[in-house]
Amino acid sequence: MPRKTRHRQLAKVAVRRQAERRRRERQRVTIIAVALVVALIGGVVAFVAFTGSKTPPAASGTPTPSASPTTQPVACGARAPADANKQPQQFAQAPPMKIDPKKTYTAMLDTSCGTIEIQLLADAAPKTVNSFVFLAGKGFFDGTHFHRIDTSIDIIQGGDPTGTGSGSPGYTIPDELTGNESYGPGVMAMANAGPNTGGSQFFIVYGPKGHALDASPNYTIFGRIVKGLDVVKTIAKIPVQNPSAGLAGQQPSETVYIDTVTIKVS
Repeated sequence: MPRKTRHRQLAKVAVRRQAERRRRERQRVTIIAVALVVALIGGVVAFVAFTGSKTPPAASGTPTPSASPTTQPVACGARAPADANKQPQQFAQAPPMKIDPKKTYTAMLDTSCGTIEIQLLADAAPKTVNSFVFLAGKGFFDGTHFHRIDTSIDIIQGGDPTGTGSGSPGYTIPDELTGNESYGPGVMAMANAGPNTGGSQFFIVYGPKGHALDASPNYTIFGRIVKGLDVVKTIAKIPVQNPSAGLAGQQPSETVYIDTVTIKVS
């Protein structure tokens, strides 16, 4: 074969190979582009299907109140305390036992609507009272508010530094139950989310409907009102934000602060 003919053939082969490489490169780029578009569309569809909208979902776990204490009037014509809605303290573990069960511990809850005086039952619930006294001494409750009024069981609930119903001091305490608990008017008991999950949240019973809890005595009773049941009933009369919304609507429409909690020992 003449040399010139051979060169022409080789040149044609090189051109064909170069064209084939370009074709393959264009095909690869097209495939990648299509894959990216499909992935993007799929991601949007999946996100909308999960949230029900194109707006990112709110944090889950507890219902979001329809209004925060900073946008609501303070109940009973009072003013918000200086440390209202402060950053909640957290503790790594429950405090060591410091109280003397043989002594009398009285908690004074100064609220927006008056003072509630409660005798703590150190002999019947020493671990719960010890925790409550510890937190009160740290100012944990000062500036918090009652975040729940439940007229179906005649209670008001507080002790949550976040005001959402999910706050805690960072530790839990064991239940102290007898099985014969009676949740009548004036009782102060520890709220929980199941066995041995008590923390800082408590509720106070103001009426006879509290006895609806007697059939399931799951809440440690650690105090009884000495004075101020009328104050609790005043708080309970404050309308809630949305009675038909269950727990999400049981936030009072006016904020009732716990200005301070002080402990007297005798």
